[in-house]
Amino acid sequence: MEEGELKALLKELGLNKYEVNAYLTLIKQGPLTAGDLASLSKVPQPRIYDVVRSLMSKGFVAITSERPKKIVPLDPEKVFDEMEKGYLKKVELAKKELKAMYTPHESRREVIVVKSKTTLENYITEAIKNAQYHLSLAIPSQLLEKLAPFLKAKNKEVTIDLFLYGKKEVPKIADKIKVREVEDPTIVIQDKNLGIYAPPEAFKSKEQTIRGYALIIMDKNLLFMLDRYFYHALWPTGELVYKKKEKRIKLPKSYIHIRALVEDIRDHNLIGSEIEVHGKFVKTQEPVHLIGRIVDFFENEGKVISNITVETKDGKRYVVGGWNASLEDIEAEIMIVKD
Repeated sequence: MEEGELKALLKELGLNKYEVNAYLTLIKQGPLTAGDLASLSKVPQPRIYDVVRSLMSKGFVAITSERPKKIVPLDPEKVFDEMEKGYLKKVELAKKELKAMYTPHESRREVIVVKSKTTLENYITEAIKNAQYHLSLAIPSQLLEKLAPFLKAKNKEVTIDLFLYGKKEVPKIADKIKVREVEDPTIVIQDKNLGIYAPPEAFKSKEQTIRGYALIIMDKNLLFMLDRYFYHALWPTGELVYKKKEKRIKLPKSYIHIRALVEDIRDHNLIGSEIEVHGKFVKTQEPVHLIGRIVDFFENEGKVISNITVETKDGKRYVVGGWNASLEDIEAEIMIVKD
């Protein structure tokens, strides 16, 4: 190997130009005083002591105790063996930390696995910001402080159901708020577009790595199951501490969940109100858009099944269900109750 190539290699290993010249000079000449080293290596005299100190800190040279003091090159094999060990330790540490934070890429992006707490919090914040109609959240009280400003701002635009693990005194930043001492998973459902699921212990540690992992869900079937779990398994177990009271509902109002519409029909006597429905026919899966009047509604005891009956101007009646409707005529995507 030519000397120019060797110098380039040493630079790649972390030495600068002056350090390379000084070290190679010592390797060839043996121990030298600082003055002789500066002269032979062509390192500027004012820089030689900084260069020597840097080479010492990196393990390339030592200084004798004799008078005058001399700079001694250390055995290159030992020097680079130590460098290799230190480098491998750093590589292994970096691998360990990055693997703990790594979010694997899924080509279909239906489910993303997250192990970084910061990444998870960013997904939750963005879900709140991007909601257009409805937000369902089950979160620990320690996370509420970070999310409260976003929820307060968004509550003017969308319906929010908040389930809080921990305390009973909660700011009025949602349409309904339930609390419970015992924690269950952290859940966020944004409209029908995105779901977030994290284990109960996700926010208990101060570490950035989540214990276990969190899921970012965009698969429609999994998202529907998460919604069912939230409202039929988790929501009934909480204590209702706040419900927004409206003497008169503000219309027009958009709904993506049939249960929310049925509740407003009951609470605000919306029978006879005009409604616009966008969705698809259950049997044919063909898209449908109709305008009519609400003439009836149904909700079973467990609130698992909810639907409304809409009559159009030509006298036709359609039973309209919600997400994944199978017993009704129409599965609604958006329902807009008008004045």
